[in-house]
Parts: sequence; C-alpha cells; structure tokens
Amino acid sequence: MRPHFSWFLLFFALSASAQNANDMASDPHHQLLLENGQVRVFAVSLQPNEHSFVQHEHNFLMVTLQDCEIVMWPEGRSDIQSFHLGEGDVRFLFGGRARGLRNERTSTYRSITVEFLDPKVTTYAYQRDSGAWNYGDSVLRPPVDPHAKFANSIQLGSATATDVQLLPGDALPVPEKLAAELLIPVSDVDFKTEGDTHVRKSPGEAVWIPAGRKFKLVNAASEAAHFVVVEFHEAPRP
Repeated sequence: MRPHFSWFLLFFALSASAQNANDMASDPHHQLLLENGQVRVFAVSLQPNEHSFVQHEHNFLMVTLQDCEIVMWPEGRSDIQSFHLGEGDVRFLFGGRARGLRNERTSTYRSITVEFLDPKVTTYAYQRDSGAWNYGDSVLRPPVDPHAKFANSIQLGSATATDVQLLPGDALPVPEKLAAELLIPVSDVDFKTEGDTHVRKSPGEAVWIPAGRKFKLVNAASEAAHFVVVEFHEAPRP
C-alpha cells in the first residue's frame, strides 16, 4: 500500500500546484505595462525569497533586465534548478502550462514578459538545414563584444525579436517590411526621431510603435543604448 500512497501524494502535490497558478494579470509580481490585440506585456519583479507561479496560456518572451540567478520550473517538474541569466538575456518559451519563478538571492529579480496572443508567433517552423519541420533556437546568444554596436535576431514565425545595441549617434533603421514594433529598453534610452522629438525610456518600461514607422530612431545619449525590439510582420496589403 505504501507505493500507492506515495503516488497519491505526488499526484495531489501536482494538482495543488496547477490549481494555485495565477493569471499573470492577477499575480502581484506581474505589472501589466500594455495590452493590445497582439500582446500583453508585463514587468516582473521578485524581491529576495519571493516566488511566483503563473499560468501561461500563450507563447511568450522573457527579457532579463539585470544579471541574476533565478530558480525556474514548469508545472509538474522539480523546482530546484537555478539559471544564471545575464542582462539583456532574451529567451522564447512555449505556453500551455504554468511556470514558476523563485528568487533565492539577495538582490531583486527584474524582467519583462511579452505574451504573444497570436499562436503563429513560434519557433516551430521549417528548418532549412535539416529539411524538416522542427523547433528552432529559443535563446538569443550574447554578442561577442558587449561594448560594440550589434543586432542579433531570433525568428519567431510571424514575428522577429532582435537584441540591439546602438552606440551614440547610431540609428535603428526603418523596418524593411510593414511591421508594428514593441521596444523594450534594457538600459536607459534616449531616441531622437523626426522633428528633433525625443523618446526617453528606462529599463522596465515598454513602447508600442504602430506599423508604418518612416523615421529612424537615433541614439541621442552619450552612452550605448541597449534594447530589444520585436517586429510583428503585417500581412501584405492587397
């Protein structure tokens, strides 16, 4: 009888975890920054010894805002594995289950979660190297030189996420194709746009740029501007 009792306890524990998962909008550690027909964007903050367990119905992107070590686990798995994440770490994760975060360090954990409402935002696609349908990369690799200008992208089906750093005076060009954009600052940013207008944002904020941007975003600061931009590809117009 003892083995059966052990399996019952395990099943009960997993069921309890699933029932305790919050929607991100009702979780106290998730602050809704913006919401539209494409995304919900949340600022995530965990103080030392705090944890969060939320339901992810949709695929999502995590952008880490500072170097940290965090325990992460999906529903039904052990909650003991910790991950070291660097500032600007960008990773894509699949929805459909609850996931937990726990901060066991002495500093605050801060990140941005971008929930994609369109199921076509995915890394499951045709892989030319293998000639088959499969899952592609889900993590953006860090740049070789973190002090230089760079733009590294990950393809997400109907969207593209790019980790960008602009040196003073450098510019983010106009999208090659019609696309709405979500801009997530990793550092403080000061962009000059047309008419000498400035857009100033800090880490933990987000900016939605509707499709049709026709001006460059020039780094007007005296320091490098590090940010992530997600392009949402529009269907061709008839």
